[in-house]
Amino acid sequence: MKQALIRKPSSRSFTHPAFFDLKGNMLSWLCFTWSLVVLAGAQDVTQQAAEFLKQFDARADDLYYAASIASWNYNTNLTEENAKIMHEKDNIFSKFYEEASKNASMYNVNQITNETIRLQLHLLQNVPTNSSTKDQLDTVLRKMSTMYSTGTVCKQDDPFNCLPLEPGLDDIMENNWSYSERLWAWEGWRADVGKKMRPLYESYVELKNKYARLRGYADYGDYWRANYEVDLPKEYQYQRAQLITDVENTLQQIMPLYKHLHAYVRRHLYKHYGPEFINPEGAIPAHLLGDMWGRFWTNLYPLMVPFPNKTSIDVTSAMVTKKWTVNSIFKAAEQFFTSIGLFPMTDNFWNNSMLEEPKDGRKVVCHPTAWDMGKKDYRIKMCTKINMEDFLTAHHEMGHIEYDMAYSDQPFLLRNGANEGFHEAVGEIMSLSAATPKYLKSLGLLEHTFQEDTEIKHNPE
Repeated sequence: MKQALIRKPSSRSFTHPAFFDLKGNMLSWLCFTWSLVVLAGAQDVTQQAAEFLKQFDARADDLYYAASIASWNYNTNLTEENAKIMHEKDNIFSKFYEEASKNASMYNVNQITNETIRLQLHLLQNVPTNSSTKDQLDTVLRKMSTMYSTGTVCKQDDPFNCLPLEPGLDDIMENNWSYSERLWAWEGWRADVGKKMRPLYESYVELKNKYARLRGYADYGDYWRANYEVDLPKEYQYQRAQLITDVENTLQQIMPLYKHLHAYVRRHLYKHYGPEFINPEGAIPAHLLGDMWGRFWTNLYPLMVPFPNKTSIDVTSAMVTKKWTVNSIFKAAEQFFTSIGLFPMTDNFWNNSMLEEPKDGRKVVCHPTAWDMGKKDYRIKMCTKINMEDFLTAHHEMGHIEYDMAYSDQPFLLRNGANEGFHEAVGEIMSLSAATPKYLKSLGLLEHTFQEDTEIKHNPE
């Protein structure tokens, strides 16, 4: 038996007693009376909606936290038992949320006078009712996540020498300059792991599109773009069709710079690998970009330093020399945020985060992520290494946590970023700030005699 959070709001009729004694100015009184009826009714419905959301918040906090704990336990210990518990807790929360959505749909948001309450109801009403689709989707995602995190690639001449993606194949892609080794890692991952995941991924795409259509969107891409759409408040209205135009315009603006960068990288790879592997006028082989997905080219930097006589601000060697630890990295990140008036990390953060790969043999998802568990429990999951890349990633992930903390006192349904891109932007702007010479010098990772080069600020055009 499912218990509704609140019954359907009752409708009330109201007639002003003076109406029957009116002579002459009947129409004016009628308009005035009707406005009182609407106002009283709207206030009454708004109060009921506020009470409904208050009850929803209390229950949602508890169930969401339980689901978050189960998900955390699975991601930090990939076992079938933890997967089962995660699925159970997620189902409990999903069914509660679906029932709450049905009850929220009984309210006419146009009758709600409070904008914050109206926005919450609008968000809660926009939930699909086909739970079987979500169950299938959760199962597919869980299987893919396990394959991604535990899949390995083995050497042909040594079948017992097998490497997972993290840490293992990623190290080859980032630090091994051998053309054949990088090609082996790149092809091996796609052949041994990607091939097994492909049927699941095809189901994932189909289910995601179905899930989006249940919510009234054309497909999942449309649903994704809707995350950037704003209806309320009116001064911030933004339509997802505008997003496509804005992204296309931005792409055109940066394309000349991208072409210059692409040509520069290709030329240096040509100098290193020669014409046998690099076409000086063609595409760059994806496996040479220093990243399994070709997203981040930063690991190519040692091969193509534009001004080798200038002092580098890559402080990896300084971190190693000064015996920095994983804890040193995250304590420095915390100090960075508190120095600009933001929040220190909580005791729960330090006690419960997974900041490095466990040494007890557990299989974990190493991909860095920041977690807002609910109930002001914040964590980071990351297999941190002592290098500048992970130093910056730590600042990025903690930037997410700072944003989570900033809106922690909002109602449950509003406890989220303005949109997915803005949440990433908050994290990224923090990591960019952490890469400045001034900050690195303050940590003792750059010599105090280091002079910033003003030449970089010159625009030859």
